[in-house]
Order: sequence, then C-alpha cells, then structure tokens
Amino acid sequence: MPKTDFRNVARSILTAAALVAAPAVLAQETGYPPGNGYYHDEPSGPSTQPFVTPGQGRAVRVQTGEGGRYEWIVIGPPGEEEAVRRIIIENRGTITRRSDLRALGEVQQIAFFPSEAARQRATEAIAALAPNSSLSWNHIYYMAQSASGPRVYAPQLIGDAGPGRCSVAGGITIGMIDGPVNTEHPALRGVNVTYETMVQSSRVPASNHGTAVAVLLVGEDPSGLLSGFARGARLHAISVFSETEEEPEANVERIAAAIDRLVANGVRLINFSLAGPPNEALGRAIAAAAERGVVMVGASGNERRPVVAWPAAAPEVIAVTAVDAARHRFRMANTGAEMEFAAPGVDIYAAQARGARYVSGTSFAAPIVTALAARLMAQGRGSTDAIRSALRQGVEPLGAGSRNTDFGYGLVRSNGC
Repeated sequence: MPKTDFRNVARSILTAAALVAAPAVLAQETGYPPGNGYYHDEPSGPSTQPFVTPGQGRAVRVQTGEGGRYEWIVIGPPGEEEAVRRIIIENRGTITRRSDLRALGEVQQIAFFPSEAARQRATEAIAALAPNSSLSWNHIYYMAQSASGPRVYAPQLIGDAGPGRCSVAGGITIGMIDGPVNTEHPALRGVNVTYETMVQSSRVPASNHGTAVAVLLVGEDPSGLLSGFARGARLHAISVFSETEEEPEANVERIAAAIDRLVANGVRLINFSLAGPPNEALGRAIAAAAERGVVMVGASGNERRPVVAWPAAAPEVIAVTAVDAARHRFRMANTGAEMEFAAPGVDIYAAQARGARYVSGTSFAAPIVTALAARLMAQGRGSTDAIRSALRQGVEPLGAGSRNTDFGYGLVRSNGC
C-alpha cells in the first residue's frame, strides 16, 4: 500500500473548488477530500471557533494574523518568488512577511486575501505561472500526545536487552521539531544537545512534551529508566510551539523554517512528534528535505481517525503508530494506508519538565523508531529507502496481511544494538 501523495490531491481539489460558491468552498477547500476525518473551522467570519462533527476529535485550525484574518503560506523556489508576489498583489492580497529556506532552496511567503474569490484566482494563477510553488492555509499542528497510566516495557518489547543498553556511535545527529526542551533535566545534562526556539519568550509553553521526546531519543540515566533509545547521538532540537488559550500549537511557517534550519546544519534525521492536516506547502518543504537525503519519522496522530496525520502521511516520512505492552494499538491512534510501523507508545515512562511520569501517544512511539533509524544510520544505512527496508526485515507482523492500516508492517524490532 504505497503512500498517497496528498500534494497532487490537494492541487486537484483546489482547482475544482474554484467552481463552487465561496461560502461552501471555504469549509471544504482544505487540500484533502471531504469526509476523510479532518474538519475545518466553520467559515462564519475572519476568525471562528473550531467546527467538529461530534465524535470526530479535534478540528483543523489555521493561523490568524492582524484583524483575525486567516493566513496563507506559499513555499516555492526563489525563481518563482517574484511571479508569486505579483500574482498575490494583482489579486488584492497582502504579503505580510517572507523568509528564505536556504538549505532547502525554497522561499516561503505569508499572505492575506480580501476574499475567497481573490484567493481562488491567485491559486489558479500560481498553478499556471508558478507551477513549482505551493499555496496552502498556514495550518496549525499539535503535539501528538495523550496521558495514560503506568507500565515500563518498551525496551524489551522491541528486543533491546534492557533500558539504556544500546548506544549510537559514529557522530549521528538527530533533529527534533517539537516543543520546548528543558536541557537542564538530569537525563539531558550529559548529552550533546543544541536547542533553539522560534517562538517569542512570552509565548513559550510548558516543556513536558519536548523534554519527553528528547529524553526518549538521547537521554542518559544511570538507572536506565530514562535512558534514550539512541544514547550517544547528538540532538538538535527546535521548538516551534507557542502557548495559546487552548493548547500549544505550531504553524506551517515555523515547521518549514525549522526543517530548513536543521538541513542547513547538516542534520540528516528528523523526528516529528506533531500532527495536523495535509498541507501542500509543508509537503513542499518535506520533499525538498528528502531530496537532500534527510530521513524523517512522524507520529500518526491521536484523533482516532481513519487518516494518518501529517507530516507522517507525507510520502517521504516514515509513519508510526503506538502499541501497548500486549501489542494492542493505542485506542486513540489514527489509522490509514500510509501507516508503516508500530512502536511502544502506551504507558511509557518518560521525562517531563521536572521528573517523569507515564504517558501515552503516538508522539512517544515515533522517537523510538527515529532512534532505531539512528542506529541503522550509524551502521551505514543512510537513506530512507535503506532504513525502511531494514526496519521491514526485522519487523514483528501485527494484524492481517503483510501490511495493514492499523499497524503498517508491524512492530519494530531492534535485533540487538
């Protein structure tokens, strides 16, 4: 079951939707097919409350700017920047900011449009005159986590001899795009960590999630309980999440800039423990990173939907779900054709900003697979295809057939250090 390239789907939907009346189009023109489990804000004004069908989980949200207007983002090559700028202005749009994604060879521009009709015209013109540029809503993404009760079992389940028994040699650096990290946590004090944030200090959320993911990757703990699955690797963590009245959130602009930053610093392995809707512009940044040899692993999300969340569902990203000690899929985990592997992610003992607690979510399964990818890279498997192949060879099949929408190919196994 190959991954679906939602970027092509998104372009087709955006083009077809131009024939529909504006109010109805705004509710559906999300870059993914209606009815696939994701819902957009109800278009009742410039800034609205999320709309969700009962029982369907979190709504998809978009970054808003001045006056509560929705932001749009274009990511494309520098050679098309002027054409995109001209198209936006000719359609009465306003470009509020732009930035270079130098390592990816791309430029991103943030814009507002005065009406849906104006945005539609701009979309059509960009598709015709700047075909390598992608226009999308500046979607909001969330940490792929959920709280639950205790158990300690993950190392044994994937085949490690015990907690903290495996380390990574060869100077591997793991990139992590997530929330804030408490680099002073005891399990990170002896670790080579580069940490930076793309959020103003006044809007920094709690560092529980980011610290948990960081420690699962590279933590050092004499007891072994908080030792990472890729001990010895370096970590370059970038926080893209800001605090809001509801929960921490990150937009496409910051995520793309973080990818660019990591690539510029020579990072070739990135963990995404965040989740959101398909996004063509984000897909552009991900594809550019993949073209530069970057291996990416993503959490499938925790909305209990039959759709793997992005960025995990992007063709270039290895999608991971969470299972418990009995190999049962996490009850909130998303499913879908893009699913590739399962890893422990239920009742995981993980670090917090201070101390540790037991947590559940696909957020905590993804870094285990990323850590195994780091081990494989240290052994000479440097490409996404090579790592996918190695993980498949050692997998413990779960569910029906050789691959399924619940577990992908099955439970990852380390097969030793």
